[in-house]
Amino acid sequence: MKNLIFVLMCLFYWHSALAKPTLPIEGSWQIVSYQVVGYPAMSQINMKNWVGKLVEFTSHQSATLGNEMLQTCSKFNYQVTTENAEGYFLIGYKIKPHRLGIVEEEIQLVNIACQTDSWLGKNREFVVVNNELMLSYWEGTIFFFFKSADSTLLITPQSVGFLDPDSNFDKNTITRALSDYSVKYVEEVSKKVSEKVSEEVSSKPAKPAHFKLNRQEGVIEIYPNPDTGKIARIRIFDEKALVPTQAKMGATYTQVFRSREKIVDCQAGTNDRQGQTLCSFQNMSSIQYVFEPKSGNDISPIEALNQAKLVEIVWNADRRLIVETAFP
Repeated sequence: MKNLIFVLMCLFYWHSALAKPTLPIEGSWQIVSYQVVGYPAMSQINMKNWVGKLVEFTSHQSATLGNEMLQTCSKFNYQVTTENAEGYFLIGYKIKPHRLGIVEEEIQLVNIACQTDSWLGKNREFVVVNNELMLSYWEGTIFFFFKSADSTLLITPQSVGFLDPDSNFDKNTITRALSDYSVKYVEEVSKKVSEKVSEEVSSKPAKPAHFKLNRQEGVIEIYPNPDTGKIARIRIFDEKALVPTQAKMGATYTQVFRSREKIVDCQAGTNDRQGQTLCSFQNMSSIQYVFEPKSGNDISPIEALNQAKLVEIVWNADRRLIVETAFP
């Protein structure tokens, strides 16, 4: 009889586990960026105010929003489903997932229904892209939520960390946004450093003034748009940079793009990038993956590209990614 009861209890718990999957979004998340995808009811000031806020979901099915003044949903119910990423975003929001930095074919959806009135509203859906990134739609705006236990730097088509196309090119803005780095302003390098330099060196174009950021994991260079005073371009050489495909520095072209060649555009580097290859996903041109082949290998050009290593990420500011929809 005891054995029978034990078996029945095991079956009960097994059935319960199948009926209710674990909460994929459990833990603390930070809102790092956003994109307008329709006609937002939320003002741009409020959108920006959301950036930096913390959200926490617990195993007890409660959810809090805020840093100091907390808003809480004390109890919610949830459902977890899986859908095709392109179908979900095209049908629901008329936007291609690549524009949001999503290259996965399938996404996990977590639908949350709070049992009382709260910041979540009646129902809120969260799109889980991977263990460190999820998205959610609010009043015409998609917000990006980032979960990281270390100093990982999230790069999306819209932003690098807390920097986006609206960020000012000044030390205070950059230091606040990327507090893990030491920041140094680098003056413009003259075409002719001295009269003694060789003609070859002196004829090279000047490198524009920029901010150079350092930390143990790597280096970042940030360049301005001289017409607007905003950030225009960011070069990332950081082992802890997290980009779409979750590629890390040193990964090969094959490891980064695998079976995604049909949706990737590549071109040969020129000038100071001669010998390198720059690749980007279709509808995600603001992020470029820079690959460099090993020197001295007597192999075919195709194999050389397959074995080429990721040495840099280039992010180009594009304000259309945060204020306009991809399709009318």
